[in-house]
Amino acid sequence: MRVFIDLISGDEMVSDSYPHTFIMNDAILEVKARYVKKGNTQVMIASDDIIEEDVNAETVVDIVDSFGFNEIKDLPKKDFMAYIKGFLAAVTAKLEAKGKADRVPEFKKGATEAVKLIVARYDEFQIYAGKDYNMEAGFAFSY
Repeated sequence: MRVFIDLISGDEMVSDSYPHTFIMNDAILEVKARYVKKGNTQVMIASDDIIEEDVNAETVVDIVDSFGFNEIKDLPKKDFMAYIKGFLAAVTAKLEAKGKADRVPEFKKGATEAVKLIVARYDEFQIYAGKDYNMEAGFAFSY
């Protein structure tokens, strides 16, 4: 199993066990998540056992729950724009430091496209950050 790690914060963001596709010049990893019931610990022992659905079980997004993301609820668009500008500059610097300067132009193009999409639909997105959220950590988006 391959785990994708945020280049800046070091947080584990997702694994390849979730259906995913690289989009926007490979600057964005689009991952398909699903809602699941959490906490159902019933196990079938015999073939005639019936597992009853736990109606009180919490419904969660599988990736958010598995990787311990925290939802960022009060991040105004203006603050997001300030954050993302610095984050993208830091990613660009990391790519260059790792000897991947040839990757930078395509990354910038794809990242700019992604930011434009997010900002245009900002109110439709939910924003999640890694376990140890700080303003240098990467974000995961859901809409």
